[in-house]
This record gives sequence, C-alpha cells and structure tokens, in this order.
Amino acid sequence: MAVALKSDDFASDADLIRRARNAPVGAFLALDFVVIPHTGRAMQGVDYHDSSTHKKPCLSQVYSSSALVKFKCDPTPLHLDYKVSQALQTSGYPSRTATQSMITTVLHFKNLGINFEGALLDGEFGADDSIEFSQSHGVPVLVRAKRTLSVAFEGQTLTLEELAALFDHTKCHPYAEFGWRAKRLSVSRSGRAFDVLMIWRKVHGVWEVFCLISTFPRCSAMISLLRAWKARWGIEVCHRYFKQSLGLGKYQCLDIQAQKNWAWCVLEAFHEVLQMRRRHPGLRWKHAQSLAAQTVKWCVETAKNRYSLRRYAA
Repeated sequence: MAVALKSDDFASDADLIRRARNAPVGAFLALDFVVIPHTGRAMQGVDYHDSSTHKKPCLSQVYSSSALVKFKCDPTPLHLDYKVSQALQTSGYPSRTATQSMITTVLHFKNLGINFEGALLDGEFGADDSIEFSQSHGVPVLVRAKRTLSVAFEGQTLTLEELAALFDHTKCHPYAEFGWRAKRLSVSRSGRAFDVLMIWRKVHGVWEVFCLISTFPRCSAMISLLRAWKARWGIEVCHRYFKQSLGLGKYQCLDIQAQKNWAWCVLEAFHEVLQMRRRHPGLRWKHAQSLAAQTVKWCVETAKNRYSLRRYAA
C-alpha cells in the first residue's frame, strides 16, 4: 500500500469536477486550513504550526481545504492541498500566503467551470487583498474581519470595534433563526467601497459582536448572507470528520507524496459516505459510513461480475 501511495499524484481536475457535481445548486465556496499534528520529525513536510486545539505551535502538516456549502445541506468537500511553510518551500513546493492560496484555488475552480455563489473566508485571509481580488475578478466574498481593522464611515476613520460601539444592538434587526441581531453598513478602505455586517450574538449569556466584510451586491438579502455564513460551518464539520472518523493524519508513511495521496483517499471515502446519506435521508454519519464501507467492499469483491457493477453504479 505504501508503495502505491508513493507513486504519481492521485489528484486530478476531473476529481474536482466530479465532486462538485454532488453539491446542491446555489452553494457557496468555503475555504480554510486544516492542521494535522504529527509526532515524528522524520516525516516529510512537518513544521511547527499554530493550532486552535494546542496552546503552543505543534509539529504538524497543514492542508488548504475547500468545500461547497449551503445552509441546511450536507457539505461537499472538493480538495485538500498540502500547504508548504516558508521554511520548507522549494521550487516544486512554493510557499503561499493564505490569500494567495485562496486566489489560486478560486481562479482554478472558475476555470474548470465549477459554479458557486461566492467565497466564504475566515479571519486568516487578508481583508485588503480579498476585497481587491473580489472586485477585480467579480467573485463576491464574505470575510471575517478583525475588530481592529480601520474603515471610513460617514467622514470618520474608525476601527470596526469603534464602529460597532456607535450602535445599540437592541435596536438592530433581530434574526430569530439564529438568535442574532445584525446591521449592514456601507464603508470604504483604501479607496474601495464595500459593506460591513455587524453581527451581535450571545456568548455565555453576554452579547458580543463579530464583523464580516461583504462584497456581495447590495440587493443581496441580509438573511441570505447570514445563512451563507452559517453554512460555512460545514467545512469545519468536514475537517472534524476527516480527522476523527476517516483517519486523516493517522497514516504514518514518511513520504509527502504518500501523505497527499492519503488525503485524496480520505476525500473519496467522505464522498462515499455522502452518497449513502443522500440515498437514505436522515441517516446518521456513523451509520452511513458503516453502510458505505460494506458497499465498497461488496463492489470490490464482485469486480469481475459486470452485472453487479452495473447494478451498483445505477
């Protein structure tokens, strides 16, 4: 198995197109990074990276990740691409910032004809570069913004935290679907105009604000944008399932090509589980995984029986 995984790259553009066909119409493209801790220094591609589950940088690999997501629908992961740290970059594996990685991915997907309503980006993606890319290429984005970001609003330059303090959240429009209150404001920065969504939600009984930068058209309904952002959690669901149930990070081969091909196998396994959930609505993920494993085994064991394979494909 290790010899096979160390062979040529399994991933292809055909995989991306095939996976995208499984996504619901009107989905958004969520982009993020997933950190895979490892214990051995001998494994190729490991470096020290920050992780939300560790108090200090941990020895790990990082993959850029994308998924097509839609509110109240299962997420559809598209790719896991090994991300090289600056210290380990080579001519064959150049290091890219989060925003550079996002731009490369989005343009590649657009060139392949993969359709999505816009991109959903968490806080590690640069606000200025994301806005410039969005407005230059006509790709709407929702980006989580730091509250220290400065913007121009009605002739004043304010941080988003200062801007939020100008408004009483109890008088902002309530969105009972999420338990949030929100307000949309037109602002600008470095000569570029965009919207800021100020969103208040209760955290441990206390109202706290977070901010989203939006380059979606003003005609986009606020509730649609909030549902899109809520759907972004789907990519986090993918990451958790990759690691906890499908063994991403459990494979211990030292070769980086084998690690990349293992990630490809994990994505394929996820899509088998996803297909099972769609055949049987309401099926729990664990049960769907068990049924998918039985189906794939049956298909392999009857590989010489063409009738059986045609029946499975149907």
